[in-house]
Amino acid sequence: MANAKPWPSAFNAPTAKWTAKEVENGHVYITQSYLILSDEALGKNRLDEMTRMVESVRKALELFPLDLLPEHRNEAKNKTSNRHIVRIVTSQKKYLAMGGPKGSIGFYDGRSGEVTVSLERLIEPKSANSRLEPRQRYRLLVHELVHQAMGEKLIALPPWFSEGMAEYMAATQFAPGRFNFKNTSRQIIEHLQTCWLGKRKNEITIPSVEMLSGMTHKAWNNDNHINPQNAYAKYAGSLLLTHYQMELASRNLGGLRGFLAKKIEYRPIRGRPGRFLQILPSQDILWEGRNHKKVEKQLVNYWKEKGLKLQFATNKAP
Repeated sequence: MANAKPWPSAFNAPTAKWTAKEVENGHVYITQSYLILSDEALGKNRLDEMTRMVESVRKALELFPLDLLPEHRNEAKNKTSNRHIVRIVTSQKKYLAMGGPKGSIGFYDGRSGEVTVSLERLIEPKSANSRLEPRQRYRLLVHELVHQAMGEKLIALPPWFSEGMAEYMAATQFAPGRFNFKNTSRQIIEHLQTCWLGKRKNEITIPSVEMLSGMTHKAWNNDNHINPQNAYAKYAGSLLLTHYQMELASRNLGGLRGFLAKKIEYRPIRGRPGRFLQILPSQDILWEGRNHKKVEKQLVNYWKEKGLKLQFATNKAP
């Protein structure tokens, strides 16, 4: 049973073996579990990092004593090779031409099970005050690979947890294929500063817990289109809520374990034979004994001690 596992402290993935194959429309790199498709050739050093990283995500998720992965392990795999597919597009222009959502740099397609990312945006920009080369941490790719690994779990869970879990894993990867789960608060602050705030900022405003916990997948996606300039506030809030449930509220209480262990409920759609509606499980077990305002107060106090000033938006839009 998942609950019998200890909480992981770290994960250091082994080097992944890969082989290269040139095809008509680009290049294919084959690992044990993945096909990495690229429109241009990728260098050996980058491939060594990327293949190690893509092979690490599912294995890292499996370490947690939580039901994070779907029961059907063959979801989102190429039918002929039985491998997951990651498409690397070397320019943002090509990425958008392939159907990448405007304003995004990567996405997971739930229908095809494929991940597509823009390579030029994967690498963290070089600091103006540093002589070091740009860091290749691939936060975005980790985020999308978590979605791919969770597969059908994505639509069976509220979007704040699906997105928050993806951000949690992106924040805790400190090098390709290497995760540290011991000092996550420091890593989360560094992640927020890198992805959103800037290195010298330590103040954030996120949507209320009530709003985040009540958002549907449709409402989440609509807000990304309507409010693109501040869309990441939802992701940041989801990351902090997921960290709260993973590390502050539920490790011993079992609320998150119980929530994730619930079976997915399907209801037939009236008038549409063979079609079913997936019902999100109730979140009551997560917030039992802690109303939203109390959770917000706990979060503000916790992150204040860590050096992050947190406040919640009072308006309806994040």
